[in-house]
Amino acid sequence: MDIVGDLLDTAIVAGPLNTTQAAQWHMNGKRIFSYANPQVGVENPYLYRKNYGFALWNAGYDGTMNYAYQHGFGNIWNDFDHVHYRDHVFAYPTSDGVIDTVQWEGFREGIYDTRFIATLLKNGGDQASVRTLIADSLSKGEDPAEIREKVIDQIPISSQTPSALSLSPA
Repeated sequence: MDIVGDLLDTAIVAGPLNTTQAAQWHMNGKRIFSYANPQVGVENPYLYRKNYGFALWNAGYDGTMNYAYQHGFGNIWNDFDHVHYRDHVFAYPTSDGVIDTVQWEGFREGIYDTRFIATLLKNGGDQASVRTLIADSLSKGEDPAEIREKVIDQIPISSQTPSALSLSPA
């Protein structure tokens, strides 16, 4: 922050989420995005969902920017054809689309989780109460699906129409 903070609008910060760092960027009117937490390619949908969903929001980050949607270090269909690195792939290319990976599905669910938070806040949810709910649930190690249900339960019934619950950004 001290070195280039006045030159950046959005910091892309690698590694574990850091609430103190997020607060510092926000205090200076800047945004902060998460990078490489983890990098694309780890077959662990739970990790992507948690880290790029509820944990990201709870830490005060404004978004995420990962390295690659598809980066093959040789043949994209062979994750192990490079001496040092495995491929970074969220979805494998086909002749008429893509084949999603389990990590992509976790990442996608994490984004949907934050959209439910946005829907709750847009419909009168209290920011501090929502943050407490998310923080408590994360500290207990609750599954993101359980946390999502808690968030949905807080959305006022009158706003639970198809248009209000569409997963479009708030």
